[in-house]
Amino acid sequence: MDHGAIEVLKGDFAGLLGDPGRRAAGRSNRPGHQPLDQAELEATLAERRKADAALRYLGEQSRRMPRYLYAQPGARPSGESLAVELSSVAAAMAVRRVAARTRASRSSIVLAALCAVVARRACYRELVLPVLSSNRFERHLVSYVGAVAQSTLATVEVGGRSFEELAGHTWMRVAEASRHGRYDRAKQAAMDELAERDRGLRFDHTPWFNSLVPESWSGLTAGVGSQPEAIDVALGRTELRWRPLPFSGTPIQFRLTQIDGCLRLDVWSGDTGLVPRAELESVLLAAERLLVAAAHGDVPASRMPGLIGLEPLAGIPDRMLIDHCWVDVADVQRLVDDAVAPALARVFASAGGRPLVACLTATDTVRTPEQAHARCMAALARHPTAITPRHYVICRTAPPDPADPADPSAWPAPLATGTGRA
Repeated sequence: MDHGAIEVLKGDFAGLLGDPGRRAAGRSNRPGHQPLDQAELEATLAERRKADAALRYLGEQSRRMPRYLYAQPGARPSGESLAVELSSVAAAMAVRRVAARTRASRSSIVLAALCAVVARRACYRELVLPVLSSNRFERHLVSYVGAVAQSTLATVEVGGRSFEELAGHTWMRVAEASRHGRYDRAKQAAMDELAERDRGLRFDHTPWFNSLVPESWSGLTAGVGSQPEAIDVALGRTELRWRPLPFSGTPIQFRLTQIDGCLRLDVWSGDTGLVPRAELESVLLAAERLLVAAAHGDVPASRMPGLIGLEPLAGIPDRMLIDHCWVDVADVQRLVDDAVAPALARVFASAGGRPLVACLTATDTVRTPEQAHARCMAALARHPTAITPRHYVICRTAPPDPADPADPSAWPAPLATGTGRA
């Protein structure tokens, strides 16, 4: 079951407690659409066309989704995970005021603040991020007991928008993504496999943002009487709590669990070596600052960097934006060394007019670019912030100093060159 189905069962159980003699849970008063009915519906031609359209939409978005949206440059995995929770009365009051002005959903306003902060910190003008669609828009699915929620992809274009514009835009993009949130998972997996091999990375469709807060019109307008001065005072009651989690290879993700009275927002780091606790806390507090400022009135794009208060992540030599991914060449070097060992290899930021080129010596198992690329793809799970080289150069031998970072022309004439992609 998904979260929506659990809420349905909670309602049924509450009804049984109120009237124990009833015994039957819900069947008499809602005999409607259930899993076998849904399976029959999804087999119709109209529903199959919708599912195929959803796959086309996901395919378009996945071509721009970075492998790892947010990691500190030069960071290395630590094998530890944790979560930090923000509890903010001020942010809850601020979200209500912004929702009353903009008529945007409360969860999309929170997501807009997070997008503004992360885009500033991670140096992106747009974010392509997995979100979760409940898929309970049609009337016949309101009381459905089963799993219909699926992940989907939303593209939020952050650059140049005021906060209210960004909130409305975020709501529209999440709604569009949710409209394409029901599809054939097996077909999606096959489509992803082709895109991953072509782009040289791995997708993680774990929701980057998951809202468990039900939306309602009263939720948009209730409590609008809160004055900005009271919101500023409530900032003093903000709390941050953290807790360890079992290790997960999942990148950073946010979960909104409450917004009435107090905003509760979790951020989870799958690996604290890549995104440490202090960074998680600073992102949450920056989002709170932006929301509180927006309670006083719309925030123009020019003011957002100062309110966010976080500088873009410092660059390091040979860090490059390629195929929508920020990549450290050193990370790609470690990937290639791991994948093609015992071959000698050197990754160059550019060579011969091509970006991210790997020169390596031939071995019995790696003699073609296709073999090299296949081994790099297989090793990606051990290198979460790397992508594969764009081009492979296979040579019989290495130059006297294969570690020389400045001279790709020192490598001898190649036996084979190519992208390694089919």
